[in-house]
Amino acid sequence: MGTTMESVVRQILDSRGDLAVPVAQLDLAANLFDAGLSSFGAVEVMVGLEEHFGSSFPDRLLRRETFSTIAALIGAAEELHRHSLAA
Repeated sequence: MGTTMESVVRQILDSRGDLAVPVAQLDLAANLFDAGLSSFGAVEVMVGLEEHFGSSFPDRLLRRETFSTIAALIGAAEELHRHSLAA
């Protein structure tokens, strides 16, 4: 069976987000910027998601809110996944 979207997002955050708090300790609604995510880290997470799904972030998702919580990133990842299937 495949991995869940949440586990994909958490793995990319863990490897690229450079958070001050372990990703495993964060719930879906925790503020990632409060947990240490920088603007650079957000770009790294975006690139990681794009590479994973082979799809580019749509411009409308390129805003701070998209990267503010794990739940928001899961929503963005699901959209990237749909785009990659449609391509």
